[in-house]
Amino acid sequence: MKIIPKLLPSFPLRILSFCTFFLILTTPQEVLAQLSMKGKVVAINQDKDPAALPDVNVYWLNTNIGTTTDAAGEFTIPYSKESNKLIFSYIGFRTDTILGNRPNLGVIRLYPDIELEEVVVEEVIDPIQRSLFKVQNVVTVDSREMLKAACCNLSESFETNPTVDVNISDAVSGAKQIQMLGLNSPYLFFTQENMPSIRGASQIYGLSFIPGSWIESIQITKGSGSVVNGFESISGHINTELVKPLTDIPFFFNGYGNNYGRYELNSRVNLVLDKYLGTGIYVHSNLRNGEWDKNADNFLDTPLARQFNIMNRWQYMDTEKGWVGYFNIQYLDDEKETGAITYNFDDDTANAGIWGSKLTTSRLDVSGKAGYVFPELPYQSFGFQGAYSNHSQESYYGIRNYDIDHESFYSNALFNSIIGSTQHTFKTGISYTLDRLNEWVDGQSFSREDAAVGLFYEYSYDNLGRLSLVAGLRWDMHNNLGNFLSPRFHLRYSLWDKASLRFSGGRGKRAAYIFAENQQLFASSRTINVRNSQGSIYGLDPEIAWNYGVSFLQKLYLWNRTLEFSADFYRTDFENQVVVDWET
Repeated sequence: MKIIPKLLPSFPLRILSFCTFFLILTTPQEVLAQLSMKGKVVAINQDKDPAALPDVNVYWLNTNIGTTTDAAGEFTIPYSKESNKLIFSYIGFRTDTILGNRPNLGVIRLYPDIELEEVVVEEVIDPIQRSLFKVQNVVTVDSREMLKAACCNLSESFETNPTVDVNISDAVSGAKQIQMLGLNSPYLFFTQENMPSIRGASQIYGLSFIPGSWIESIQITKGSGSVVNGFESISGHINTELVKPLTDIPFFFNGYGNNYGRYELNSRVNLVLDKYLGTGIYVHSNLRNGEWDKNADNFLDTPLARQFNIMNRWQYMDTEKGWVGYFNIQYLDDEKETGAITYNFDDDTANAGIWGSKLTTSRLDVSGKAGYVFPELPYQSFGFQGAYSNHSQESYYGIRNYDIDHESFYSNALFNSIIGSTQHTFKTGISYTLDRLNEWVDGQSFSREDAAVGLFYEYSYDNLGRLSLVAGLRWDMHNNLGNFLSPRFHLRYSLWDKASLRFSGGRGKRAAYIFAENQQLFASSRTINVRNSQGSIYGLDPEIAWNYGVSFLQKLYLWNRTLEFSADFYRTDFENQVVVDWET
């Protein structure tokens, strides 16, 4: 009877131990692995024993959960519910993928890339490209398209492009503007390397201020642009990329002349200071001194013109550390003369009763941008853009005068990353712009200062298949336009092979530069009357418009050539618009 009490306490303990042991044996390994997983990576080299491989990138597929191996090649990585595939990547070795289904992954072997003899694959790509996969309706034009013209600037680069129409907006000065989706260039948003360039005082003549020999490519976007670039885009966005000192040829020179008295010189000199830093000096000059009067009306058929344009450009690129930077400084001096054949532009007193016009422009541009891409997180980056310009124009049209000074400052800070996986990305940031204008119209002075602070967020989704979209929202606080929101939306859907259907919609808002954008008015003797609506810009309200549309693109490949069929339908609805009434 004394033995039984000693056995009773131990019996429950044995039962409990047995149950615990049974649970350990029957619990799925995935549950035990919820905290972390570990393993070791070794390198398999020919004729050598396996060696521990440090600094190997280890991460879960389509997530931002990752780590690197230590000096002994060992690693520990948190368990991920989003993916069951682990990626192992290291420069010089083949990337490997394994199933992460147990706590101890053991030894993972990476094999070196097989060194093959050089293989060169060549393909002739059309100089005008329409992408099937970009969300926005973008047409990319590279530098080869500019070679179709013996001499050209940006305004002449679109003459062979069916996406936009080129017309002469001012028959007196010969200024060229472009149209897209039925609207003139003031409703297009122009950027140079994604920073605002042609706007305000340079709206009419700015297309001739960018030499074609400096252009690397042009991206033409139909419809409302991205909220990252600003709130002014209404009918489209045109971005110009310039040649880069580190990738451009060391020396370039060309000249042009014709029997109509037009001459042009272009030169580029690039120096690579080291593998990270390069600089270039770009020079452009043109002269048009041919006095032609083919219709015998005693007026010049084309204006006389002179321009000198020089830029110093710096580029820094360290892909190992993730830093990229650019810095530009550019100076322009431009002069245009037109009128009667007998007009003396050097002596105003000798021109009684004779009509003539002269326009002189000097402009200084300074811009720079820097970006950092996290080496271990290539999908994450931040950047800063800054630009300053000073535009001064003096002009007369007969007895009428128009002068303008426009000083502009722009800055933009942005951050890019992902949400869970690379299928979901976003851009966010803050921008600040400042414009100071002083105008003199027939002796009357107009001054204005525009300042704006903007916050923006843009989300992108791409399922790597049929569907992708971009949705953005921007909020700006403007001293003259007030506080307002600018929503933008773009969607692409692949209907079938090599076919894309796109939808877009967005809101744009801008302050019109009524004199700078309509300088052809001064060539006539008409009185300019501004109907004051008690607004903050020349007494007018800001221009507001919604742009939305649909486009379809189908590509076919016949006899080793690409056949494209595209159809676009876009509509712009104005809430407010500044209209020039020439008749009443």
